Amino acid sequence: MKKFLIITRSADRHSDLIDSIKNAIELKGGQCNVAISPENEDEESVVVPEGTQCILTVGGDGTLIGSAQMTFGSGIPLLGVNRGHLGYLCDLNDDTVFSALESLFQDQYSVEERMMLTGHIVDKDGEAEPWIQALNDIVISASPGLNVIQLSAYVDGEYLYSYVCDGMIFSTPTGSTAYNLSANGPIVDPKTSVILLTPVNPHTLNSRSIVLDRHAEITVEVIPRRHKTPESACVAFDGGHKRTLHPGERLVVRRADATTKMVSLSKLSFLERMSKKLQEN
Repeated sequence: MKKFLIITRSADRHSDLIDSIKNAIELKGGQCNVAISPENEDEESVVVPEGTQCILTVGGDGTLIGSAQMTFGSGIPLLGVNRGHLGYLCDLNDDTVFSALESLFQDQYSVEERMMLTGHIVDKDGEAEPWIQALNDIVISASPGLNVIQLSAYVDGEYLYSYVCDGMIFSTPTGSTAYNLSANGPIVDPKTSVILLTPVNPHTLNSRSIVLDRHAEITVEVIPRRHKTPESACVAFDGGHKRTLHPGERLVVRRADATTKMVSLSKLSFLERMSKKLQEN
């Protein structure tokens, strides 16, 4: 690898490190461009220069996730430099990024395929909004003012269950260590390809996370429980791109057609890495 793009949310905050990385790449005879992630996630994606071989994200897991959304379908692998609080997705930090560049220039790395989800809302008249991708998860939560919501879920058109809960998480294996983990969902090897459905604080004793086939298509509807109180839900794609789901509308979730590619430099297995991360927290 010799042609890189650095994506960051805050060029000012990380300017010293970004300049150092850029200089190190150019001293080795490589090329490096820098792009600022737009503040509004619904804005047009960053421009990826032709010939880019690797995207380095400088920030935290959120920066890497946003970059995966913005460069969806490009096929260019990502590698995160962590400057945030938690780094489940970002393998590098200030101390390791420069030795990692040596490995990248010598082509001593592997590339992992990470499954992504895609989802959209279909209104009462059958009109569908554009699909939105997510590397970690698509989350439904009760709108402000509501204690719980009732969500009916269907898998491939077949009724699954009606959940009275605070919300619902649809997670990729990569996102299994994010909100899904906090909601007591299962941890899954990120190289696998399944869809996790995890209810958030379900008001029942028999609601558990469900691991669904990667080809499954899940449809969710909000079921009104009150006659006088308008009920709706908030839908977020990797924490952003927020939409409102009203009664009579449907959220459709399935596996995205393309994957996110991530550079791996570590020789640790998934279990070794997971054990190390869990012991840090």
